[in-house]
Amino acid sequence: MTTLKVIDTGSRRGNCYVLNHDGELLLLDFGCKWEKILEGIGFKPSKISGALLTHQHMDHAKCYKELMSVGIPIYTNDETAEHFDVVAGERMMGIPEGQWLSIGNFKVIPLYVPHDGVPNYMYLIKIPDGQLMMYATDFMYLPKTFKGMHISTFLIECNHLDADPEKDAVNYKHSIKGHSSLDVVKNVIRANRTELMKNVILCHISEAWGDPELMRNEIKESTGDTVTVDVAEPGLERDISLFPF
Repeated sequence: MTTLKVIDTGSRRGNCYVLNHDGELLLLDFGCKWEKILEGIGFKPSKISGALLTHQHMDHAKCYKELMSVGIPIYTNDETAEHFDVVAGERMMGIPEGQWLSIGNFKVIPLYVPHDGVPNYMYLIKIPDGQLMMYATDFMYLPKTFKGMHISTFLIECNHLDADPEKDAVNYKHSIKGHSSLDVVKNVIRANRTELMKNVILCHISEAWGDPELMRNEIKESTGDTVTVDVAEPGLERDISLFPF
């Protein structure tokens, strides 16, 4: 059985998600309090095979010291590891773009995506049951498409609605800089949709510039009825097993 759980999401609360396959855990960012992560995983940090970090911003990396202190390896890009000034032997490692890496029974491949000049990885994750998942957040657009890879689950940032002249232009532009709009996410879904697409979870929605229900409904129009579309919120957990029965 494979589940995807939201520990927390958003710029204010921080972002953290956990992938669970038959009791083996993979953290996707860790930008909230360590205590909240522990509670979300049933106080079993020994079950975590590793943690994927997208970039250096603290709403994604808040408790990196706690993870390293209990021996959980963190995988990210070289620039992020250098930013945190980890020394040789510590458990934050820069991994090369475009190469598959085994983390426990999971396999991941990182790819750079643009985030306002900050080095940022998205991840494709191969789950032991054979399916492929995308985790992409804090991006302006995705420079590649992956339709031939038949991704089944998308955990994807849908940060804000598209430009509106009624909005406070200065605050709006500052807040959304480097983040994906609803139209960008629609394009990602359309470009990568195959018959194996089963789940889309919209994460990191702006409290000021997003509209979760409208976003969910419009993405649902792009996916069709065979795909489950959720808005990420703390505690949400979905069975994303390729063969649930």
